[in-house]
Amino acid sequence: MKRNPRMKWSFFLFCILLIQLAAIFVLPFSILSAAIVILIDLLLWFYMIVLRKQTEITNQQKIRDASRYAEEALEYVSDDMPVGIITWDDDNTFIWSNPAITEKVQHLTKEDQQDMVNELLQRAEKGKSIYKIDNILYHFDLNKERRVVYLIDITKEYALENKEKQQQAVVGILSVDNYDDVIDRRDDKEVSNLNSFITTIISDWMDSYRIFYKRVNEERFFLFARYDDLEKMIENNFDLLEHIRVSAEKQDMLITVSMGISYGTESLEVIGDEAQNNLDIALVRGGDQVVVKNAGEGQKPVFYGGNSASAAKRTRVRSRAMSTALKNVFNQTGNVFVMGHRFPDMDAIGSAFGVACLARYHDKKVRIVINEDETIPDVERCLTEIHKNGELEDLLISPDAAKRQRKAGDLLVMVDYHRPSLSIDQDLYEQFENIVIIDHHRRGEEFPEKSLLTYIESSASSASELVTELIQFESNERQRMSKMAATLLLAGITVDTKNFAVRTTARTFDVASYLKTCGADASLVQYLLSTDIQSYLEISKLVGESDYVREDIVVATGTDDHEYDSVTAAKTADTLLSMVDINAAFVIIKRTDGVIAISARSSGTINVQTVMEALGGGGHFTNAATQLSNSTIAEAKEQLLDAINKQLTEGTEE
Repeated sequence: MKRNPRMKWSFFLFCILLIQLAAIFVLPFSILSAAIVILIDLLLWFYMIVLRKQTEITNQQKIRDASRYAEEALEYVSDDMPVGIITWDDDNTFIWSNPAITEKVQHLTKEDQQDMVNELLQRAEKGKSIYKIDNILYHFDLNKERRVVYLIDITKEYALENKEKQQQAVVGILSVDNYDDVIDRRDDKEVSNLNSFITTIISDWMDSYRIFYKRVNEERFFLFARYDDLEKMIENNFDLLEHIRVSAEKQDMLITVSMGISYGTESLEVIGDEAQNNLDIALVRGGDQVVVKNAGEGQKPVFYGGNSASAAKRTRVRSRAMSTALKNVFNQTGNVFVMGHRFPDMDAIGSAFGVACLARYHDKKVRIVINEDETIPDVERCLTEIHKNGELEDLLISPDAAKRQRKAGDLLVMVDYHRPSLSIDQDLYEQFENIVIIDHHRRGEEFPEKSLLTYIESSASSASELVTELIQFESNERQRMSKMAATLLLAGITVDTKNFAVRTTARTFDVASYLKTCGADASLVQYLLSTDIQSYLEISKLVGESDYVREDIVVATGTDDHEYDSVTAAKTADTLLSMVDINAAFVIIKRTDGVIAISARSSGTINVQTVMEALGGGGHFTNAATQLSNSTIAEAKEQLLDAINKQLTEGTEE
């Protein structure tokens, strides 16, 4: 085993010290002993000098080695490392760049260099880290204080990632929306010709994208493709929707199709389930559209089409099935709480009291949640009448009181809305595990994750119409609704149909007739929906502030220093739509709670729902709205015009 040199020197030094001590204490004092001590001290002094020099030499060598290594590393970073480095001065002009990037930027003029630095700074501020030079894609890391940017070539990685994305599985389900209605009262020969007509158009479209498809039954097709095929369909805005609708119209038929499509890296089972869910959403929203969504968790659906109004698809069989399902839910849950959207209109109020009537048919304790501090004039008059009726007044409860009374197992019924964020009290909504939804608005992106029962029919005129049909199946000689409840339901239908002028079907008049037989008071409905002089003047003022977007679209705006209720905005939009040659009207106001509200109306030629959805709202094909927080009238108008122009552009492309 080799010994450490320092250990040797330490042992030698120790021996010398022993000799020196022996010379001092053992030998008698003499010239010899003094000489020995002096000699030993000299040796020690000499050893210290040698040791110090060796230490200095070692440290200097370490410094030289470290400097050499640093120079080699710097030379590698500057010349060989495959990462581009650029530094710039106060004028955003390049000072220095390493060979890895010099060749790519050496042709840039001073102005080009400044533009590049400015763009990199802007991208960094927005949280973006990708920059493209010619055909090369870079990931960059920028230090603004030191004025240096590092650029890493990720072109190959991006190409591989993009190739992997293009190979993702795409599963789709296509449904002929109104197949049963079209074949009704047709003989076998006509049905056979119709099937051939549908199959030919759909198969030709599928073949043009070279995707696999199979007809599952008379009205359903299954398709399997890759993501690059889906991108082509999206690029053409799913032109099958327009093509089959126009071709059917030439044959004097009303045929539309809907598709639910999903893709991703998840299992085919998960992607297929998501495709089915997307088709359900498309059908609930009225059909004639495509819903595309990544099957990954937290992804948002994208909607295409929806350029025709909903056709009535519900039947009395479905309504009866929903009535039975709701009865079972009542029997399996505790007390019932009914809640509409914030600033409820007459449809929300009427349908809420209708559901309360159903719950009482099954001997359930029921309460209607309402915040009387957030009401519109129509509802204020309505509440005044309700407070005169002791039986109906006892049903009302405030959100805070409802929170205190709610118990585990209780049921919440959402009426006239399905977006949790629109609840009168969202905290109260979140406390319920058992939820039922009854709504007539087209289903949007935001939706309760779990519900015991969902009854959404976008072809219905109102939630009050849907609830009245359910009551019809439950009513008998012993169980009949009160005259006031019937009046409120009729008022809900009246307000949403604009006095039975829009979105009405034969079933709308059927339920209205039924409500009249139950004692609904039409004169009271007229009173509840009447407009006072002040509101009329406000509507007139807003109409006077309207501007044309094009010859058949107008936008009316209020001011940031004047507040309106949402009913005024809705009535203004209705008034504008009643003008000659106006096909769409939008009204922007500042609401009494400080939120900017937009009310939209259409004659049926323009889908205002998709315009409002682009701004975070929703509604119907011809009737929609949205609310914008932390915004001004001018900002809201700018966003609205962008959404309208986008809708018009897509319509032109189709």
